[in-house]
Amino acid sequence: MPNVESMGTSWLTRSYSPQPIAIHFGSDIVRMMQIRRTKERCLQSAIEVASSDSSAIKVALASFKGKRCVVSIASSDVLVQHIRVPLNADESEIRLALVNHDTRWGDAQIRTVCITTTGGSGNPKQEIMCVGIENDKTREIIENIESAGGEVVAVTVPLYASIRAFDQLYRRDGDEKITSLLIDMDDNSSMVMIAHGASCVFAHRLDTAPKSKSEENDQNWKSTPSLTPISNGSLENELERRCENEPRGLHSMKESSETIEGTLERALTRCLRHHEALFPDRAVDRVIFTGRGASDTERCAAISSKLGIAGYVADPSAWISGAEDYAAGPAWTTAAGICMRYAEQAA
Repeated sequence: MPNVESMGTSWLTRSYSPQPIAIHFGSDIVRMMQIRRTKERCLQSAIEVASSDSSAIKVALASFKGKRCVVSIASSDVLVQHIRVPLNADESEIRLALVNHDTRWGDAQIRTVCITTTGGSGNPKQEIMCVGIENDKTREIIENIESAGGEVVAVTVPLYASIRAFDQLYRRDGDEKITSLLIDMDDNSSMVMIAHGASCVFAHRLDTAPKSKSEENDQNWKSTPSLTPISNGSLENELERRCENEPRGLHSMKESSETIEGTLERALTRCLRHHEALFPDRAVDRVIFTGRGASDTERCAAISSKLGIAGYVADPSAWISGAEDYAAGPAWTTAAGICMRYAEQAA
């Protein structure tokens, strides 16, 4: 079994041959995807099985090439917290501050990113975004995959993997100026992220997830009438300068007059206000919905309309040849992000 202590340092940072199997644990579904080791991103295989069916997971893994796997845990198991600490705070001080918020941080692998400094010269502090995985959760997921015949080489979280699915949107000069609110929606929880270009500067987990519709809606999301391909001129900012129907992989939504729960609206508003306090000169340009819950496009449209931000549903299969028939739609965003991250390392 891989050493748990070393797992936390390899969150989407290595290169493997053949390409690893990307495995994303949702609330009740496990999605597996692998792409071929070629210059173009071509789908090798994509399968989804019930997370409770260990026999099906074993059969599914056996159908892929190789045994190496990169696993993303469920959003509900992710620890995420923003804290403010002195500029010279060491690892023990950061962990102590986190434990004061939630004791689970005491035995977790932690990744920290300094977002900005605050307080001026009189009382300077740094705002740190902390993302963690409990060691028990890591061990459990490694045991589950390795008992099914796989070899876990890295463990990551939807926060990083989902953002990597949109790397193709940030290839041109000026793309880093686009500020996106990403909402990864699962049945049990949602991960809210704000990114400047491809760099995540804010994250928050919502334990009460937006409602999702039936599995049939999940499978047939592309036929929903409220979806239209994103086109030139849909945003009055950096997105306007594109002269073709790009970026691929995003579908815009019509405005909606439907309501959303007050608790969800207040939680998302707090996220936006936190970002505004840190970066008053960077307004959010768009909201991108990913995850299984994003198949409910009417609900996504209601959320974006309530926030007053242009909304889009993700479909990363647009960047993976052959995936449109087997792994299309927002539910595959995290798995696709893992695949594309390692494809880039191998290029």
